Amino acid sequence: MRDFTIRIATKKDLPGISRFGTPVVKSLKFYNKEHTARNVYELSVKDLKDTFKNYKNSIVIAVAKDGRVVGMCTHYIGHGHVDWLDWILVDQSFREKGVGRALINFAMKDAKKHGCHKIFCDTHPRNKPAFKFFSRMGFRKVGILRKHAFREDQIMWEKPIR
Repeated sequence: MRDFTIRIATKKDLPGISRFGTPVVKSLKFYNKEHTARNVYELSVKDLKDTFKNYKNSIVIAVAKDGRVVGMCTHYIGHGHVDWLDWILVDQSFREKGVGRALINFAMKDAKKHGCHKIFCDTHPRNKPAFKFFSRMGFRKVGILRKHAFREDQIMWEKPIR
């Protein structure tokens, strides 16, 4: 079911991203308080504007349905032709409807356009829905970073871009 639009986000999308993204992050019970607070801040309109202004290799992708942002993804074109998938969030009511798949595919096409040959990301070890999603999308679990961000373990995933 593809009755949504997907595109590079604009500054006009930032309030919509923050509006749906903040409750999604707050609902994730596996992060510690410090990590949750940082993630909520990163989804504030203020920090998203900073990303647009100061990080030229950062690309924010938005998915909208009937003019409302229901999904987002941020990826960074990195050194050595490797892309970092930082955020992928889908409004709870739009999960299992192809939004996440569309975000990943769009990010991979965009990364390929920028010369990248691989995309990688991390997930919290207790984020079982993310494990299922990234496995279905063809990502391979490549390792674990112990006591990484906010002293929490992170699972690393990668996928070649073809």
